[in-house]
Amino acid sequence: MGAKQNQTILTRLKSIPAVVNDDQTLPSFTTSDVPVTLDHVKRVGATFTSAELNSTSRNLIEELAEPIAVAMANSIVDSVAALWTSGNFSNYTLDNTPGYNTLIELRKAFIDRGINGNRYLSVNAATYAALLEDPLITRPNRFMSVGTDIIQTSEIAGVAGFSNIFEYPATPTTNFMTGFACTPEAVVLASRAPQDPREAFGGNIPFPGNFEVLTDPMTGFSAAAVEFINPLTLDVTVYLKWIYGVAVGNSAAGQRLVYND
Repeated sequence: MGAKQNQTILTRLKSIPAVVNDDQTLPSFTTSDVPVTLDHVKRVGATFTSAELNSTSRNLIEELAEPIAVAMANSIVDSVAALWTSGNFSNYTLDNTPGYNTLIELRKAFIDRGINGNRYLSVNAATYAALLEDPLITRPNRFMSVGTDIIQTSEIAGVAGFSNIFEYPATPTTNFMTGFACTPEAVVLASRAPQDPREAFGGNIPFPGNFEVLTDPMTGFSAAAVEFINPLTLDVTVYLKWIYGVAVGNSAAGQRLVYND
């Protein structure tokens, strides 16, 4: 049985083992357990009335798929961003003129602390606009990122040691923060799909609609897709439901970007 709503599970952060001479004893491989409570239960979707469905030839349910995915992703990112506080991540870089040098300073901060791996940076809209004005940032992307547009996609790839730089307009503004740089272990997220309610009856009770667990093949994130029809009104309800939790992982792997200290 998997973890359930409001249960606390342990996720594991791995360390890089030390290299020793052949005549030395191998050191223990150390890991750090991070508790994560699955206390976020969310759903997103819509109900289409019979009148709405009968008044158009459009496939309203199919049109809803992309907005649902965007809303779901935004909600999860907002939960992660809520952890980007000075209490959780004390390290910061002060920069009132965002540009290529900002990225160099952020990268140096990680290197000085021995934080390696893929680095990412999320910034608010004003900071992203300032980065776009620096030719040291935009010129390499213009010639090397075939088929992409860093203005349309709100994403800059492969600059100054950062795998990706994202525009996140909802970046928290607490303590003058304009962005957050990190490697993946800075924040931990764990999720589960809700239990199929038919399992409570041994699978013998029919569900009045469709209940299917969908899993993203890239991330492994799962959610329940629920569809049903009101037999009296013939209204159609479609939604995704998921359970998750977030927690601070390695606080040294996060760096706040601020414009005033």
